[in-house]
Amino acid sequence: MKILLMKIILFFRKKRATPKAPAFTVTGMRTPLIVPKPPKGEEEFVKLMCKHAEEVMGFLPDPLLVMAMSPKILQEFAEFLSDYESHPRLSSDLLAVLRYLVAAKNDCKYCVTTSEAIMIDQMNIDLDDLRNAQDDPSTFPFPADKKTLLLLILKMVLDPDTVEKSDLEEAYKHGWTDTDIYEAANYTVRNLAVDLLLKAYKIDGQGAFS
Repeated sequence: MKILLMKIILFFRKKRATPKAPAFTVTGMRTPLIVPKPPKGEEEFVKLMCKHAEEVMGFLPDPLLVMAMSPKILQEFAEFLSDYESHPRLSSDLLAVLRYLVAAKNDCKYCVTTSEAIMIDQMNIDLDDLRNAQDDPSTFPFPADKKTLLLLILKMVLDPDTVEKSDLEEAYKHGWTDTDIYEAANYTVRNLAVDLLLKAYKIDGQGAFS
């Protein structure tokens, strides 16, 4: 556990200075079904991880508080995010838009509102571009290579039975490999799983536990 904690702290230290917390706009939040607490004896480990996460992001995302009920899962997810944060092929804006559009299709209010705030305030992405992409992802102003992968991954995750060999071949033409495709799909599916649990626990927006 100590070795893992050191890895996580070193990852956080590589990050930029603490950004300003995004401006979250949330209305009509339901009362969450739970008040998440770490298991007895794990409080200090969870507290330290959450402290460093807040320094990186400018705020402490509520999903991390939920994951803290199982420090092992929190640990795995932190490593997962660390791997993708430094991914040599999948850019942070591509991953953010994938996460956002899948959340929108799944009607995960927390992930939609939180992702919008982060992408607008910290990534300078236009709200109109995001909202328009909910109706038609092909309208998002990505270059052709990113847009091709975006549309393929959305199809794989949201409508997998319709994926054809030609979809993969189109991605290959734009320089994407099978590894790129699989890792992008894996990232998106993992975030979809988080969406489903947030909906089940009625966590509708950042600050639900305030």
